[in-house]
Amino acid sequence: MDEPLWLVVVWVLTAGCSRYHEDKWSRARPRTVPAGGVVEYQGKPVEGAIVTFIAKLEERNREYDARGYTDAKGRFRLKTFRPDDGAVVGTHRVRIEKSTAEPLTGPGGGLSSAIKIAQHLPQRYGSFDTSGLTAEVTEKGPNEFAFKLDDSGPPAKAAR
Repeated sequence: MDEPLWLVVVWVLTAGCSRYHEDKWSRARPRTVPAGGVVEYQGKPVEGAIVTFIAKLEERNREYDARGYTDAKGRFRLKTFRPDDGAVVGTHRVRIEKSTAEPLTGPGGGLSSAIKIAQHLPQRYGSFDTSGLTAEVTEKGPNEFAFKLDDSGPPAKAAR
């Protein structure tokens, strides 16, 4: 087989293998921009946390959330509709959670079917309403956010 023809055959065969196809619904979605950052707790990177941004777009009367998971260095990339597509432009409320499930021991010392959920960050960061965390995602970026979490009390309520 001629090499250029072989490349064309491979290209044609793989062109239809994409997981994502544009349709009228995906074209109607708001535009996203790359966004991510880093999470630290008590000055150390947090691995395995779920970072969620949520923004309300008034012109669409809808909320859009973007989510990412931190790696060993505490870094995350956000996904709204597709992997690593980022977040919609706007002001986002942010929550950050890290928990693990631990099996409980049953009678006689064996494992039971019950589990205990262990939280690894202060509870206030796990709620949009109490975290006190926000992020302004802009069209031009760079949209890299550093969240330095600590054990201080909840944020003061904003004056209305």
